Amino acid sequence: MLIALGLGALAALVGGISSGIVIGGEALGKEMAGAMGGLYGLLSGGAAVILGLLILTFIVGAA
Repeated sequence: MLIALGLGALAALVGGISSGIVIGGEALGKEMAGAMGGLYGLLSGGAAVILGLLILTFIVGAA
């Protein structure tokens, strides 16, 4: 379960950074857009991973 949590958070961070650079790279600069996208991706994606693991563990019992 810890591996799934770590990999999910890492995937959310990478996805946030890449989408931040693509979407806001021109307006904010690539470094600022990447940092903001990474932070948002880690917060929202990390929360989704934790919630998904909790649902799998307590409701379904699969994890």
